[in-house]
Amino acid sequence: MTVSFIGMGNMAYAIARGLLEAGALPGEQVAAYDPNPQKIALLEQDFGARRAQTLEQAAQADLVVLAVKPNVIEQVVGELGDRLADKAVVCIALGWRFEQLLGILPPTARHLSVMPNTPMQVGEGMCIFEKRHTLTDEEHRAVRALFEAIGSVEELETKLMSAAGTVTGCGPAFVYMVIEALADAAVYHGVARADAYRLVAQTVLGAGKMALCSGLHPGQLKDNVCSPGGTTIRGVAKLEEKGLRSALIEAIREIEGTNR
Repeated sequence: MTVSFIGMGNMAYAIARGLLEAGALPGEQVAAYDPNPQKIALLEQDFGARRAQTLEQAAQADLVVLAVKPNVIEQVVGELGDRLADKAVVCIALGWRFEQLLGILPPTARHLSVMPNTPMQVGEGMCIFEKRHTLTDEEHRAVRALFEAIGSVEELETKLMSAAGTVTGCGPAFVYMVIEALADAAVYHGVARADAYRLVAQTVLGAGKMALCSGLHPGQLKDNVCSPGGTTIRGVAKLEEKGLRSALIEAIREIEGTNR
């Protein structure tokens, strides 16, 4: 399967690089089009991916990934016109769901809305597929296999895509803030900056894996670290006092309120 990315921003780059790093696709089967060629040049240099010179060239692949900004999706699709007819199309633009895509794509284009996140670049992404789609069974299996090569895939109803996509798409930024804050605390107490980042990042990675693999509720995993009268429970009490939990919930509510 040949794959072409129309738009090569941070998210598209994370997906493309993740796929190429994982060996899910050879470089010669990946093309990309973007007026700014900087990230495409990196994929060319490192993996032999191809830069499409025009939108029309980019639409010649078996699978076309629409990865431009949401406000220009309609314009780009309009410029491509019938070149997307009979094509498999995956759209990763925020807010573009089944009904919206149905209204702008050629009637014979088959499409799926996907919400990925940037950790796909390192093979640990979280990707949400909209359950409603028009891909053939074979195309859907192939697309799912590609995204599973660089992370986990969940399929959700349309009404849940926005909230779930906000958590998984914006969540990494919030986690990076936690990593930075914990590392700052370590540096404050004398740990070297590079060591602090490495210690905290591995701690977050390990905690996430425990949550995924243990089958235990996050609250139980937290309780398992908190000895009666111990240091961890004192820290937990301070985080509750400062509103960590409510701050994260409110961050998602703020984004969702803006999206509506």
